[in-house]
Amino acid sequence: MSRRIIVSFLAGIIVAMFFLTSSFLLISSLEKINLVKEKLKTNNELLINYMEVDRINNTSLLVSVMDSIRVTLIDKNGDVLFDSSGKRGLENHLDRLEVQEAMESGQGSDIRISKTLNTQMVYYATRLSDGKILRSSTEAGSLNLGGGFVKYMLGTFAFVILVSYLISRKIADYLLEPIQEMTFATDRIANGEYTRRVRVRSDAELGKLGMNFNNMAERLETTFIENEEKQNRLEAILKSMNSGVFAYDNADKIIMINPFCKQLFGISDNVIGKGVYEIKELRELIFMLNDEEDILEVQIEEPIRKDIRIKSAEILGERGSLVGTVVVLEDITDLKKLEKMRSQFVANVSHELKTPLTSIKGFSETLKFVKDESTRNKFLDIINDESERLTRLINDILTLSSIEQVKSLKNEEIDISYESEKVYHLLNPKAEAKNITLSLTQKEPLFMLGDVDLYNQLLLNLVDNAIKYTRENGEVQIRIEREDTLIKVVVSDTGIGIPEKHLNRIFERFYRVDKARDRAMGGTGLGLAIVKHIVLSMGGTIEVSSEIGKGTQFVVYLPMYKESYDEE
Repeated sequence: MSRRIIVSFLAGIIVAMFFLTSSFLLISSLEKINLVKEKLKTNNELLINYMEVDRINNTSLLVSVMDSIRVTLIDKNGDVLFDSSGKRGLENHLDRLEVQEAMESGQGSDIRISKTLNTQMVYYATRLSDGKILRSSTEAGSLNLGGGFVKYMLGTFAFVILVSYLISRKIADYLLEPIQEMTFATDRIANGEYTRRVRVRSDAELGKLGMNFNNMAERLETTFIENEEKQNRLEAILKSMNSGVFAYDNADKIIMINPFCKQLFGISDNVIGKGVYEIKELRELIFMLNDEEDILEVQIEEPIRKDIRIKSAEILGERGSLVGTVVVLEDITDLKKLEKMRSQFVANVSHELKTPLTSIKGFSETLKFVKDESTRNKFLDIINDESERLTRLINDILTLSSIEQVKSLKNEEIDISYESEKVYHLLNPKAEAKNITLSLTQKEPLFMLGDVDLYNQLLLNLVDNAIKYTRENGEVQIRIEREDTLIKVVVSDTGIGIPEKHLNRIFERFYRVDKARDRAMGGTGLGLAIVKHIVLSMGGTIEVSSEIGKGTQFVVYLPMYKESYDEE
């Protein structure tokens, strides 16, 4: 490669030198021809001046001209009257280019081989006042630059070639050095030395080439590091997964199993490399996968009863060949419980909706045959009550659904004192109708950030429940106070109380302690479920304590997120 660079460089220099030398010689020749023409022109003007002004004999005058210049006098018909070469009987010169130009414009010139002297001549012709043509000429050979000049040019040319060779050799070494360095670095990287780099030069092109090579090497190193990190992350993910994963090859040897899978089946030994059919628990799963689809659900009894969803997939090699199988075991025990709860919820909703609808339908059909006015009014009152009960049930279901679906709550300032008084005045008439004393105690104005509507719904449901299950002449108390950065809301009553065995379930949807009594009081079974969801959505907690025959107390703690302050 170095030889090609040197040869190409020298060839370029030689071509350039040849072109420049040729151009120089051509320009020099043209310039010298112009100087000769000017000399001949001056010679003609001087001779004409003597011939026309001083009236000197033309022949004597023309003969006295220096030998290096040939002088010819031609009449206007082209006949030669005199020629300093001494030759007689010269042919007519009317067809000569310089003669024709002189006759037309007074001056004319040409360069050609003389037919008389058989040598290349430079001619310059000038027209006299009487129409004659005076022509001076000299040999073109006298225009040569000389042997010394040629030797000088050849010496210079040889010197330039030598210097160009040395420079091209230096350039070739300079260009090839980084390539050789990169070749060496490439070999080292191929052998696993990923930190190998090349020296970045200051030149723009070579420096950019070195930078690009180093960037490529760095990216290659980064790729290998990332692959190693991916492998480590994959192992970490498999160890931290809440799903069991194991894989086996075509020889039915276990090649990978994560801790969750071992825990799921109570496997404590190292089973890597063992046959998958040697492990009892895994063997049964493989048999089921072979018999069923690639996805199935099973229930295991040992070591803990769990519902498992099994998925399997083939492991393919580089050319698409099967090299093994991976099996994923997903614990769906909690999902099954949720599905069961959903089914129960749907069944409860259907039942709760069906009961008032049945009553409405039954009494509506009976009304067709009832003639007594008082009985008709009684039936209409029942239909109205059941319709209101159905409306309350639907509203509570919609409220509960909207609370569960809200992802971000409002973050507005809540005046706890003002909103609590609103609820108090709203429900006080209902309490008075049962001769129940409803009281509200607030030691100081309190504020918090949250959703005003949800806070009102929470307090309204708790107080309404307390009034609903408190006997006549009873008492319901609302107490609002602050504990550090929490708002404490206490709703207590002197009602019938809740048995202890029911306390951990009263926040479930449609759960009733006494179903007949609750329906008679117009309850939907969703009030406390709504309260619990509101409290949780606002980041709070709720506690309940009760004693049969003495009453129940609900305590709610809500974060303030803002220091309270007194009103001015």
